[in-house]
Amino acid sequence: QAGKTTVLAQTLKPLPLAKKPFGMLRTTVASDKFAAVYLNDKFYGHVAEFHNCVEGLLLPPGEYTVRIEPSSGGSSITKKVQIEAGKTVVVP
Repeated sequence: QAGKTTVLAQTLKPLPLAKKPFGMLRTTVASDKFAAVYLNDKFYGHVAEFHNCVEGLLLPPGEYTVRIEPSSGGSSITKKVQIEAGKTVVVP
């Protein structure tokens, strides 16, 4: 309601730490380095955070749905990827 302050509180539980082995997911940076990266509908960061040979997202092996949402509008990219231990997958 206008003019009223609402206080919200939530207790968050930490996720368990992932166990080795890991594979790596990388992205390529086009013109939108702030495009959001989602894995299985959870936000993980921006394209520019996972875009070169020393930056990437370490993940346990498995299948993931990667969605990249542009920051300035436009159409999103959705891909299913298979992460394998010791290997790197690049999503353009």
